[in-house]
Amino acid sequence: MKLSPQKLFAPAFVGTIMPIAIHAGGMNHHDHHLHDDSHMNMTDSFPSTMFMGKSTFVLGGVDGVTGKEAVTFNYDLKLMGMTSFTGEDMLMTAIRAGNFNMMAPFGMMGASRLDTAFNSSDNLEVHKLFYKFPVSDSFTVTLGPKLRQDDLLGVKPTSYPDGEGTLFVLNQTGANDTYSKKMGAGAGVTYSKDKFIASTVLLSENAASNKGILTKEGSDIITSQLGLVDDSYSIVFAYTYADGGNTDNSSDANDYSSYGIHGTYNFLNQKDMFPSSITAGFGWKNPDNDDNPDTASNSVEDGNTWTIGILWNDVIKEGNNLGFAIGTAETHRDDDGYDEPLAWETFYKMQINDSISITPAIFSVQKDGADDVTGAIVKTSFKF
Repeated sequence: MKLSPQKLFAPAFVGTIMPIAIHAGGMNHHDHHLHDDSHMNMTDSFPSTMFMGKSTFVLGGVDGVTGKEAVTFNYDLKLMGMTSFTGEDMLMTAIRAGNFNMMAPFGMMGASRLDTAFNSSDNLEVHKLFYKFPVSDSFTVTLGPKLRQDDLLGVKPTSYPDGEGTLFVLNQTGANDTYSKKMGAGAGVTYSKDKFIASTVLLSENAASNKGILTKEGSDIITSQLGLVDDSYSIVFAYTYADGGNTDNSSDANDYSSYGIHGTYNFLNQKDMFPSSITAGFGWKNPDNDDNPDTASNSVEDGNTWTIGILWNDVIKEGNNLGFAIGTAETHRDDDGYDEPLAWETFYKMQINDSISITPAIFSVQKDGADDVTGAIVKTSFKF
């Protein structure tokens, strides 16, 4: 197959990801599962491997989805092995299983998709497999045959510094099209010096098929990210080009360019009832080919998204967190009669001990021209 020149020479592919991916909330908030290099400092002999996992139970139900309003009980299981060969690199192998029905309200294509939702029909699957290594004091490379877009980025997009959101749509820092969090094969490079972080990444959704990487037929996503990150604040800009494997220049919601900006401020001297952190983000989407004619029923057109997330730490009891987020329920467009649906969530995470937490949450997702979907869940997480 021939390579597509547009993709091969895309300007976004000339940038740069850092040794440790950082949550948007600041440098003190490392991802528990993937990016804390302290896990690699286990021994002076290499190779060395550390295993850890997370099991999540979700009990809950929704109102507003005809025929799907029963209370359900689902799970998500992640088993992770992190191997270092030098003490500075990391091979991540993640095995995952879950039983969230794809089309159920909480499922990955559901009306109120949860951030923890995963479906493997109870089978263990290789969920992620990638390798991260430094090439100098400032440059780190990440590559692998199976990973998610944000695994490659230097700053992880999340609406809360601890990464514990409820709805998937509210956990993309308001730039939902820029940070689509698609899965595939990919590679990225990050530059990190002092507070400055820059990343450029390529993700191919069809790398394992005959459509290949960087071809006209393949669906490829290129993202560049620039961030300034400190303990008390972060501000991050990002640009994404996605082609959706579109070969005929037809209108396609997955063939677009998008821009995003998000920032977090951490209140280090938190007062009573005052938030610990506030995160806000905005995104703009520009399809390569809009629907023509542009009618209210056609949705492939310029749009925007936003999210605001607020977190209170140590509420009622030390270690317990209260969170609230509100934002767009989908990419908003400028059409007569369009409802501009919003989504909101609130949760209270109770930390039972270092390994177990229980999180009740309520939420609502508005739908354009349809009933709102409201729901409640109790999420119990076990880290080991």
